Amino acid sequence: MKRVLAMALVAVAVAASACVGTSRVKIQDIVDQPSKYNEQEVKIKGTVVQTFAVPLLGQSLVRVDDGTGTIWVKPRERVYFKGDKIEVIGKVKIGLTIANKNFGFIVIEREPKR
Repeated sequence: MKRVLAMALVAVAVAASACVGTSRVKIQDIVDQPSKYNEQEVKIKGTVVQTFAVPLLGQSLVRVDDGTGTIWVKPRERVYFKGDKIEVIGKVKIGLTIANKNFGFIVIEREPKR
């Protein structure tokens, strides 16, 4: 009986954690501690304040401001424009260079779950 109860509690805990999802992080927290967030999945929400595109490489990045700081985001199969309000879930990466421009640390948007 105790074993069944324990298994039921574990199942409830797993189901609850799956519902929570990725919690939103302030951009300034990532800026202040990039090594803490490196390779971690984060959710950020803010306004696109700058865009950078290299059409020949098919690459583009957008700089997002959430009021606490800014960070570059590499969209996945989307086009964002300056002024767009966006929410992105992705993985923090340190050290991205595109077309001889170093972007420091960025958020690479994950593929949407289907």
